[in-house]
Amino acid sequence: MAHDFRYVGEYDGWRYGLYNAGYETTKEHPRNLDIDLKLVRWKTNDIGHREIRQIWYAGKGISDRFRPPYDVSGIIDGSTLHLWFCPGVDGRSTYIHVPYDLKKQELGREEVMTLDGEEITVSHVLDNYRTRTGKEIRWFSDGGPKTAFGIGMNVEAVRYKGSYYTVISALAYGFTAMIIRSEDLIHWETVSIPDLSAIQVGTTYWEGVVHPLREDLFAFAIRIQSENGVIYGTWNATLGEFSNLQLVEGAITARPEFFNYKGDTFLFCNTFGPSEVEGYGSVYRATASFYRISRDGTQLEYIRSKFVPEGIHYPTFYVEPACRFLHLGERLFVIYSTDSRRLDPAEARSNIALEHLVL
Repeated sequence: MAHDFRYVGEYDGWRYGLYNAGYETTKEHPRNLDIDLKLVRWKTNDIGHREIRQIWYAGKGISDRFRPPYDVSGIIDGSTLHLWFCPGVDGRSTYIHVPYDLKKQELGREEVMTLDGEEITVSHVLDNYRTRTGKEIRWFSDGGPKTAFGIGMNVEAVRYKGSYYTVISALAYGFTAMIIRSEDLIHWETVSIPDLSAIQVGTTYWEGVVHPLREDLFAFAIRIQSENGVIYGTWNATLGEFSNLQLVEGAITARPEFFNYKGDTFLFCNTFGPSEVEGYGSVYRATASFYRISRDGTQLEYIRSKFVPEGIHYPTFYVEPACRFLHLGERLFVIYSTDSRRLDPAEARSNIALEHLVL
């Protein structure tokens, strides 16, 4: 199966993306130990011209504890693609960073990623949150770190004023998400922890995301694993304060995303539609909805929904500009995984869709 495509940027006239590829089964699950990492590139303004290169595979890594990559992501800075992922599902597995030279097409040296001076593991994220808040949070699984999914770091990092920002969390019974910041994508520090007690919904929150809106104001969204829903709000990076927290109407438990298009910022999240059924991790994700965020970040304006019978989840977005200095004529594209359980084995080997999206 193909899973979780991530658009990572542009270099030398090529667009780049990453995805996981599994071979033994058509089912997406973090415990599939045959997952490889594929790098895809296509010519700007020519999405039909695609090249695929395998750059990571099961068993490769710093030591034996590093197994297959899962929920991999990256960002392009100059000619370097920065990769990061947690190669394993054990809560004790450690996140690593690997540079990839796009010009030479070579991987660089792996480095362990740290948060506040300690290796980033899901166990450390939970301990770090407990230390900072004094709250006792129990594991989502009674087996503790041995059975916890090692997927606490969200897959998107954003650049802002020379630093990188992302949201990190642990899949546990309680809110554990923290906004973290880095100068080099390897060493991270905790900068803010949202208080969602006023919302009073759900018991498990993870896979959050932040995105710059204007000045020091960020959009913030997070998935509610134990309930149907997504929470949206704003975060002031200077004051460290969260505001405008609200439930997104009709949203289901799935990772939200932000993207820019024609001068506006949009929120994507899965919502209920005509054929949702129960599936792994959440209700089956067949419908997506798009919301325009107001200039001050306080309001969400529903724009449209999109229904895909085979499933639409874990999306990524990119824009092809007609002119690099104007928003006029921009074309928006969405890339997403479809649910391989709905397909036959042959189809499931390439269940990544790329479509022109009209908002």
